[in-house]
Amino acid sequence: MRREIITADNVGVAAENIIDKLKKTDVSHLIYFDGWEGMGASAVLRTVAKRLTSDKIMDSELKFEKIIHIDCSTWKSRRNMQRKIAKELEIIQAEALIDVQDEVDDFNGINESSRDVIDDVGIAVNDILMSRRFLVVFHNGSDNEMNMTDVAKFGFPLYQPYRGNKMLWTFRGRFRLSTKIQDKVQDTDVFLSAKFQDKEYGKNWWHILCEEAAEVASNTCSGVAKLHPTTIANCWLYISKLNCVGRDITDFDWTVHASNYWVCDGIIQEWETGDALQQELWQEWDDPGLYYMMGNTDNWISTTHLVSSNYGFLPVSAVAQTVSSFFLAAQQIDTEEEDTLELLEYFFESKHYRADFLQNYNDMFQHAENLRVLKLSRCTFRFASPPFLCCRRLRFLGLDNCLDMNIDAGEEVQSWNCFHGLWVLDLHYTQWVFSHQMIEEMDNVRELNVKGVDPYNLIHVWKWQHNNIHKLRVIKTIDQHHEATTDAEDPFTLSNMENLEILDLSGNSAMQAFPDLSKATCLKTIIVDGCVGLESVGPNNLPTSLEAFSLVAASEQYPKAANIRAISLRGCSWLKKLLLSGLPKLEELDLSGTVVEKLDLDTMQAEKLNHLLLLGCLHLHAIQWSDVRKPQLDELHIDTDGVYHLEGNGRHNRLSPVQDDDKSFQSHVVVADPRLLGSLQLSAILESRYVHFCISHVSVNYNKGDGEGKQNVAMQYSSEPSTNVYVDRTLVGNMYNDIFDRVIALSVAPMICPCPPLPLESKSKGSCKVEIRSRKVLQGNDINLGLFIDIVDSLNMHDDFWMTSIPGSNWGKIKWCRIERCPKLHSVFNVRDNGQFMAFSLLEAFWASHLQTAHYIWSMEFKHVNVDSFKKLQYIHLDFCPRLIHVLPLSNNLPSLEIIQILYCSNLTHVFPLNTAKSKETVTEETINFPKMRHIHLHELPKLQQICEAKIMLAPKLETIMIRGCWNLRHLPDITGLQGSKPVVDCEKDWWDNLDMHQGEDGYNQSSLYKQRYTQHYKKAMPKGSVLR
Repeated sequence: MRREIITADNVGVAAENIIDKLKKTDVSHLIYFDGWEGMGASAVLRTVAKRLTSDKIMDSELKFEKIIHIDCSTWKSRRNMQRKIAKELEIIQAEALIDVQDEVDDFNGINESSRDVIDDVGIAVNDILMSRRFLVVFHNGSDNEMNMTDVAKFGFPLYQPYRGNKMLWTFRGRFRLSTKIQDKVQDTDVFLSAKFQDKEYGKNWWHILCEEAAEVASNTCSGVAKLHPTTIANCWLYISKLNCVGRDITDFDWTVHASNYWVCDGIIQEWETGDALQQELWQEWDDPGLYYMMGNTDNWISTTHLVSSNYGFLPVSAVAQTVSSFFLAAQQIDTEEEDTLELLEYFFESKHYRADFLQNYNDMFQHAENLRVLKLSRCTFRFASPPFLCCRRLRFLGLDNCLDMNIDAGEEVQSWNCFHGLWVLDLHYTQWVFSHQMIEEMDNVRELNVKGVDPYNLIHVWKWQHNNIHKLRVIKTIDQHHEATTDAEDPFTLSNMENLEILDLSGNSAMQAFPDLSKATCLKTIIVDGCVGLESVGPNNLPTSLEAFSLVAASEQYPKAANIRAISLRGCSWLKKLLLSGLPKLEELDLSGTVVEKLDLDTMQAEKLNHLLLLGCLHLHAIQWSDVRKPQLDELHIDTDGVYHLEGNGRHNRLSPVQDDDKSFQSHVVVADPRLLGSLQLSAILESRYVHFCISHVSVNYNKGDGEGKQNVAMQYSSEPSTNVYVDRTLVGNMYNDIFDRVIALSVAPMICPCPPLPLESKSKGSCKVEIRSRKVLQGNDINLGLFIDIVDSLNMHDDFWMTSIPGSNWGKIKWCRIERCPKLHSVFNVRDNGQFMAFSLLEAFWASHLQTAHYIWSMEFKHVNVDSFKKLQYIHLDFCPRLIHVLPLSNNLPSLEIIQILYCSNLTHVFPLNTAKSKETVTEETINFPKMRHIHLHELPKLQQICEAKIMLAPKLETIMIRGCWNLRHLPDITGLQGSKPVVDCEKDWWDNLDMHQGEDGYNQSSLYKQRYTQHYKKAMPKGSVLR
């Protein structure tokens, strides 16, 4: 790696120098630019890209055919970088590929930061750039260098001889000034940095600082974009100066207070803008201290007050009038050390006994008229009369480990006006009891942070009537006087804080009852990390506005595990961010009605979790659950389709066990996209549970966050199979549709046997029902249905408008199957030739209805079927399948079949055609035995020729036959060896007269073995056509 330094006093000159270096045709493909001590690099790269894409560059050596500018200074993932490359090169199909893969990764539970590049997109990029000379300008916001291997994965063919392809890049940007970042640059060809030529360093540094600030403003949200670069520069200067001077003596708590300092000091006017800017600036506060070269920062002071055990209070300087932020930390010194003695001598020299040096804090702030931010650390003063009483413009007050002087009260303070303009109050381990008078003056406080304080010292604060509190943090409180007193007043009474947005109660291990927050209608974030004493969190205490909830225990910061047993965030219709861990005693978790996208049960460590409710979680994509035996759930309810309506405000009604055909399921899973099921180990879930799986995507109307947490669901189709009989409405006028439906229903419905109940086994064995319904394309449907082939015992598919065939040939455990209103199904089950295999060996009942395009129930693609296939089939029902040709090809007997019911299948020729592997002559000589057949009902099957294609269909236990409109059917089953009374045949008289009743091997006429019953309203059919012919 070659290091070079360019001389430039501003961004424009630096860009020209870099452009000159890009003209070189050496082997320098990767060029890194570090800016001026890390500052300004991003602005220079942007200027280079802008100039090279303009028409002003006429130099032939710089005629890059393509300039690819990729700004990833706000880093998300390698996938996101690839998306920006595809957008820059206008590869539309690549963006579509990335969208699809992102969706797949969502369901696989892969975090956005871990998503890698897609090979096909890299190939597309390579194909476009292979024959071009190009320059990549790359702002790298990650922690990893892009070496040549990484560059190649993104599709950039940099190492092409004689083309001169190059990549100009930097780690810098958004005030990323850490000196350690340079150590990460290892594989680049050239390392460039800049220095000033002009001796006016201050002016040049300020110019570069504003350029860096302008980069932040131009690549962020609208709130930050409206800020002037000088404002952003001053915000960075504020942090840089104070952090470099006082980070070893003062805890500035930048993560919490950076934006508070800016607003309270007057640099920024709006709280939301300050919060947004804090998120945009790099959070590494280890810059090299460049503040001293840029601008005037004398109004921001961080200093130390020395305290000696022998000499007592050492002189301290009064705060100047111009100071707006002042941070003072008292530091105890050891007077036995030589360096310390020299320091003491310096302080006690006569020249330091001037008016501006004080012997205590009392007069320290007398001239600080503009002081707005004040933080005192480890200072001792009289709480009854603090030294900052005269600071009328105080906006931020922080007291960290401060002590009361414990001297006589003296005169009582008459006015606490210093608190009147206060916006932020921050108390850390400072036991200051606020009086009513003090609290009354704090009517403008919008943020209160308390840490390590006895909560009963602030009992009046919790009850104050000011509704201005937006952020409240009460962390690691110390309960010193009220241990285990049931009659003690609850210190966390927060019902009056209606404008509260953030609540942090972390570390309060003694807290058992969750506070009532139902009136805090603006509350968005709740953090109760380390609150191990909590017993439960219920929806009655929570507002629907909640967006984030965190309860972390058994961690490095909070080592104890939580005792909480129940968490219900039901009806929090804006809740998206959820962090739960270390909850070994948790028994019930209810997230119904939330917009949570991912649930991590592994991190939760909830080994005793019994009830998991996720109803109405429309955005749920993945459940991290590596071992479904831990926890061993007794009740699991998931609904990502919005099928279940949450009554009232959606929070007070516990879901009862799902009822289906008078059977109770312990668990119920409704998913809009079957890929969610990939998160679950289905076989383990079903070991000892009744589980109902429903893959559904019906038309719903879901309103999120309407103020009351309501979810309104309007389904086009019922979740239960319809019992109404459907008839083609084109046959009648629209005016009489309702009457026509009623007539058909009344005439046909009584003849239909009810669908058999679900064959649920004992709870010790478990049971699984799968229901499918969709009016939209379900991505990955075929693939995910394969998860159920070996485990499902009940399958109900209805109102699916897209599936053409149900995948799988075996379905070895299925017992009950019902398929309805699936207009695209061509063959319900496509059973393929796979040698002598066993299919549907446990199937007992099959029901199919309204399959408009189905030609087959079981296709005829197989040649050899095991003798145990379909051996337990008892019931077959078909209706309104107008294109159905056959039902089930047979090569063996059906020993358990009892009922056949087929209605309105106008194209059906054979119910049971024989296996086509045999010749037609052999087929017609076979006998197929139906030893348990009792009832046959055939209605309006005009093309039906035979029930079974074999020569003899033997049914010795036949009881009833109902036939209507089957004029091509000429044979009834052979009832040789009939047991019991004669079977009743209910049919048209003309059809009976045309039957061939010679059955059996001897051709015996069996008409005498049947009892005929003709229709009561029979009328001979009228001739077709006009009677005038």
